Amino acid sequence: METKDHAMPPAPRLLKPRNAFKPRIVITILLFLGALIFLFPFYFMLMGSFKTTGEIFSMKVLSLPQHGFRLTNYVGLFGKSKFGMSLLNSSIVSVSYILLILFLSSLAGFAFAKYPFPGRNWLFVLLLASIMLPPQVLYIPLYMLMARLGWLSSYQALVLPRLLQGFGLAFTIFLMRQYMAYVPEALLDSGRVDGCREFRIYWQIAVPLVKAGLLVITMIVFMDIWNDFMWPLIVTSRLEMYTVSLNISRLFGTQREVEWGQIMAACFMSSLPLIIIFLVFRKTFISGIAQGAFK
Repeated sequence: METKDHAMPPAPRLLKPRNAFKPRIVITILLFLGALIFLFPFYFMLMGSFKTTGEIFSMKVLSLPQHGFRLTNYVGLFGKSKFGMSLLNSSIVSVSYILLILFLSSLAGFAFAKYPFPGRNWLFVLLLASIMLPPQVLYIPLYMLMARLGWLSSYQALVLPRLLQGFGLAFTIFLMRQYMAYVPEALLDSGRVDGCREFRIYWQIAVPLVKAGLLVITMIVFMDIWNDFMWPLIVTSRLEMYTVSLNISRLFGTQREVEWGQIMAACFMSSLPLIIIFLVFRKTFISGIAQGAFK
């Protein structure tokens, strides 16, 4: 008998209903609402910098300035309050501190990760234990040290003691050790075979491979040092050496009538560098955080 091959019929397609629930749309809406909530303070701060005190405390929080975008608050801020000098001081302190801590933390992290010297593990545990020390404990001895050195109201007093506080050397060395630990040993050995000295191996081979980690540390440290208030308040007494945070606090108590428009302008100007840096380096920052997490 003659047999015929019978082909299997195609499987029927399951038609999705047109009004199916789409979770992605809901997630997008929730993220959009969350973004609006987080952006509202910046909008209120920016609009308030162009408004009078009466307009700021009115119920029309979303309204534009009634008299246009006048620069009266900014003129008063940079004129009487010397806010430009405070921005310069904070910039000098932040850049100096970041450069110093990046060099020292990456160098120490490279040593902890790649050199098995005696007592390495115990020294690293001691370093981690110092992170748990409250920074307030160090304020009095560090102030006395700065006073004896004659460094009060100076850039040295604003920069160097911060290495022992908050996101200082202990925390950044810990982070850099984690990144340096995953630099391939073969690359370091090839550098030694070519006659490179150890510092050149660190600077030209190891450091370029951990650029993402350096950027993560830069942004974390910059936010910490830029917004610092307590330590500059302790060691600074001259208006010419005030940082941004100190000058903003001064606007509340040095006048009979608080100029809320100037305060809004000062807060917006102080937050602008943080916003710009994050928007420019956000992709590298997020990838660096992810690399550190998986490592």
